[in-house]
Amino acid sequence: MSTTTNISKSLLTNVLSVYFVLTLIVTCVQVMGEYFDTKSQLVQELQNQQSTFSNSVARSLWEYNNPQIEAIAEGLINIPAIAGIVIRDEAGDVIVKLGLTENINALALAPEVEDFVIEEHNGLFGYYSSIIFEFAGTSNRVGDVTLFSTRDIALERIKFSLYFIFGNAIIKSTFLIVLFMLAFNRMLNRPMNMLTQQIRNFRLDDLEHSRINLKNNRHAEFKMLEQAYNQLLDNLEDYQDDLKRTQQQLLQANRQLDDQNAMLEQEVARKTSSLSQVLTDLERRKDELERRQEKLEREIRQRKIIEEDLRETNQQLQTSVTASERLQDQLIEAEKLAALGRLVGGITHDVGTPLGIGVTAASVLNEKLDAMQQALESKQLTESQLRDFLSAGKESADLLEGNLNRASELLASFKQVAVDQTSDAVRVINVKDYLESVIQALRPRFKNTPHQLELDCPEQLNVRCNAGALAQIVANLILNSVIHAFDDNQQGHMRLRVTRQGDVLRLQYDDDGKGLTEAQQAQLFNPFFTTRRERGGSGLGTHIIHNLVVQSFNGKISVKAAPGEGLAYTIELPIQFMDA
Repeated sequence: MSTTTNISKSLLTNVLSVYFVLTLIVTCVQVMGEYFDTKSQLVQELQNQQSTFSNSVARSLWEYNNPQIEAIAEGLINIPAIAGIVIRDEAGDVIVKLGLTENINALALAPEVEDFVIEEHNGLFGYYSSIIFEFAGTSNRVGDVTLFSTRDIALERIKFSLYFIFGNAIIKSTFLIVLFMLAFNRMLNRPMNMLTQQIRNFRLDDLEHSRINLKNNRHAEFKMLEQAYNQLLDNLEDYQDDLKRTQQQLLQANRQLDDQNAMLEQEVARKTSSLSQVLTDLERRKDELERRQEKLEREIRQRKIIEEDLRETNQQLQTSVTASERLQDQLIEAEKLAALGRLVGGITHDVGTPLGIGVTAASVLNEKLDAMQQALESKQLTESQLRDFLSAGKESADLLEGNLNRASELLASFKQVAVDQTSDAVRVINVKDYLESVIQALRPRFKNTPHQLELDCPEQLNVRCNAGALAQIVANLILNSVIHAFDDNQQGHMRLRVTRQGDVLRLQYDDDGKGLTEAQQAQLFNPFFTTRRERGGSGLGTHIIHNLVVQSFNGKISVKAAPGEGLAYTIELPIQFMDA
């Protein structure tokens, strides 16, 4: 009993020691991985923040607007990921230095270095970037900015991940300890105790009841031991029979007794040797089984660790994708509202002009009526005065009617386009009339420019579709050309040609602007990509066009562009035509 217990404890100690070492190593690797991943995310956030405010800082440095630079720095230092900020001018003199920072001059920067990541030192790491200001077509280095973050910020972000990693390791370790103890007790200790107890009950004079019977034990090793021991008892019974026969012959053959004793000793030695060999084979097989079991358990533990890592990674990716889609939808909705706001600003001026003329005409007509009333009351009204009043009244009424009709038309066009841009309703429209109302609503955006817009569309082309989505596509195409395609004082031409090809409405739009390079064309439909951010470009116009064509209409869009040769879109929209 004592020897068996010691073997069990030794095996259990060895197995658990190896497991604890592996668990410690894996846990340390996970902790380091979490830390370096979080650190990389912080550096990326610093880079994104620098990209966001670089234009504002560049303009402020160019204009020597130090108060504005300090205000920007104070706003940045309040961002949780930023622990320190250093802004210098082109001469390397520090303008703003806030929070926890390192000595930038000690970095020994080369003149050609524009940006790089500052490795961790004394718990600080960060991102350095040169500030470039575009002026008159040339790039001017006006200074640099360095953002710092700290090890404490990274550790704070992964605090809950660390709790989960250590808690998971403790739970798995506890479970495996209990499992091993139960397995060793059931598979080794309990059968050995039963075997030992039955062997202690051995009686030479009662071999039949001294046999071993390990009930409900299906392990081959113990079964072989039971069979070998019972075989030994069978042999002992045979030996007893032989001994009785020998004793009966003892009186007759004393001389043969020595021979019989010698034979008996030899037989016992042979059987004992056979039993020893069986026990040796049994022990060897048991060791081999234990090694296989240990290998299987190690593989199971590794598989569980890998499955848990994959599950956590999948959850993180799903969370990131959901957050990205939600943010993208919010930005696109904001861009739609901003576009509607721009329409309001333009239409206000166009409506105000005819209304002002109408008010002036009404005022002149009112003065004429007062003069006529005074002449009539004083009985000084002449035929020539009456004729002049009728002529002026007719002219004022015509002017008033024409300008009020003009204002009514503008408001009707704006109302329809505005309602459609904020609604996903499907309705029947005449394509040409509807596109003319969209262009009419956009006219204030480029009427003070030399640009010309041409619409080529069949008269009788009626469709049932999401009118708001169609209006947004056309509006974004035109506004993108007005904002991005032409330089100041350049006369631009834009053309929109609409045709029907079977059950597909085909829109071909082109301008003769500056065009795009291959690199710009590759990013054209990416969100936040713009070539005129300094003039208010949001980078969402073409992204909205692509989403509306592909998602709302299940259509196709292609683009062709080259530097100096303009930009051409081809849009195919599967649509329901309302044939006459």
